Amino acid sequence: MIEKETSMRVLQVGLSYNPGGIESFVMNYYRQISREGVQFDFVSMFPKLAYEDEILQMGGRVYHTVDARKYPLKFRKQLMEILTNEKYMAVHVNMLSAANIVPLIVAKKTGIPKVIAHSHNSSSPGIIRNVLHYVNKHLIPRYATDYFACSNVAGQWLFDEKRLQSSEFHVVHNALDIKKFLYSEPESVNIRKELAIEEKFVIGHIGRFEEQKNHKFLLEIFHEVVKKRDDAVLILVGNGELLEESRRVVKVYGIEDKVKFLGIRNDVERIWKAIDLFLFPSLFEGLPIVALEAQAAGVYSILSDAITQEVKITDNVKFVSLNKGKEYWVQQILQCADYQRNDMQNAIILEQFKKAGYDICEEAKRLKKYYLA
Repeated sequence: MIEKETSMRVLQVGLSYNPGGIESFVMNYYRQISREGVQFDFVSMFPKLAYEDEILQMGGRVYHTVDARKYPLKFRKQLMEILTNEKYMAVHVNMLSAANIVPLIVAKKTGIPKVIAHSHNSSSPGIIRNVLHYVNKHLIPRYATDYFACSNVAGQWLFDEKRLQSSEFHVVHNALDIKKFLYSEPESVNIRKELAIEEKFVIGHIGRFEEQKNHKFLLEIFHEVVKKRDDAVLILVGNGELLEESRRVVKVYGIEDKVKFLGIRNDVERIWKAIDLFLFPSLFEGLPIVALEAQAAGVYSILSDAITQEVKITDNVKFVSLNKGKEYWVQQILQCADYQRNDMQNAIILEQFKKAGYDICEEAKRLKKYYLA
């Protein structure tokens, strides 16, 4: 572990074993803000936290606890011990809903100066979770001192109007290290060769295999695309509870040779360079980082209109209604199939992201100011 001289330590709560949107958000900021004298530590309810090895190398601590959903009282006790024994200026609670506000309660009771509730979503599946969300969201102001959201839509999902209009509310952009994602033809050739998809029309999707991401509809669409484009292949990156069901659907459609399940990858920035078109028919999102990554990589993106248009940074984005049938989605895909990227677009993309406030170098400085305010 690398020890660093830091001016403050922040405890991050709400990450999982899967390197998804929240995990990417926190790590993008951590890699940059650590240079500004801010150290992140992490609470994990899982045996292995996403990016745990990198976190430890950077000098961060990972506290492993019981699963709060199964053992809420024991989790509360463990978190209380962590916050009592360690000195934190802030506890940053990353939330997909208000179903579990125990970290906010414990942070408040242990006297943490800054207790941040951060909304990363705009809806939530499951009756029980939604009931808990609507009950608990009204209790958040009792415990939180600050209110963050990845978008205005995500802010409205978790906080009341009074909080949204307060000086304690901030939209914290899902900023990127944009240069990592910019297109490179040599790199594109290499990764496509590795994946054996040279001379193919490559459709890609990066996201957890769960109801929210709508893989069932995605596979229905791709099944129809293959009938019209024999050179089409689909890359699926991620893991989740619906992974095996998706594999079964692919088998039923008889398109096993057209679909590549890549699992969890630590080189997503390389995968983007292999993709021609990003297909993302999600049922709901806060502000998906993958949609930003696709744009940074110059990949043409077709997103569901359930996603906030705040995510649109470049012109290479099309929103399509989920009420439209699969045939309509296929038409939109085929219309974009001949879109070609090139290195000449990179300077424009870089400038667009900086102007929109999604450059991690600048946004990390802004986040530090919020921590210190």
